Amino acid sequence: MSETSRFTEDILAAANQKAHAIIDETEIETRQALDQAKIQSAREANDIVNSARAEAEAVRRRKISEIRQRLKLEEQFEKSRIVTEVLDQSKERVIETLKDERRYLAYLAALVTSGIREIGLEAVVVHLNVHDLSRVNTIELEREISKLLGKSAKIEFSSEPVKALGGAIVSSKDGKTRIINTLDQKFEALEPRLLIEAGKTLFGE
Repeated sequence: MSETSRFTEDILAAANQKAHAIIDETEIETRQALDQAKIQSAREANDIVNSARAEAEAVRRRKISEIRQRLKLEEQFEKSRIVTEVLDQSKERVIETLKDERRYLAYLAALVTSGIREIGLEAVVVHLNVHDLSRVNTIELEREISKLLGKSAKIEFSSEPVKALGGAIVSSKDGKTRIINTLDQKFEALEPRLLIEAGKTLFGE
């Protein structure tokens, strides 16, 4: 074999060896890259699954919370409606009872007397609603008030009716001082307590 042929074979052998080395190295790097890619993909897939689970759980909890809140609001609304109906019925019974003129006269006398004592004046003006102005015997009412006061009452009954279910407003002569003892005011003052008591009675709260 000539020197040229031998030299050529040596070059080819070296090149072939180098090529195999490069291929082997490339295969190793490729396997490593694939393994790393698999690990990364599995990690990302796991993260996605965990994130989806967490989001699904958050959605579930939010839905449950919304349902509970809605049911609670509906329950509160229903309780409020029932208690309001009870209060309205109570007011109607009171108003019905006060149609008894004798009982109402005594109740009205007590309200006016309370107003006179609170205002602390010798002479006062008493304001009634339009219905009471036409049905109440003011002379008899004044007599009942004087009995309760233990002295003669100096009362002027206003001809201008007030807007109220019943009861009276006691004012000074100049109208600057007013004591409101109407049924409306009494109901308004009692309503918070009545709501609590009705809630306890009806719902055990």
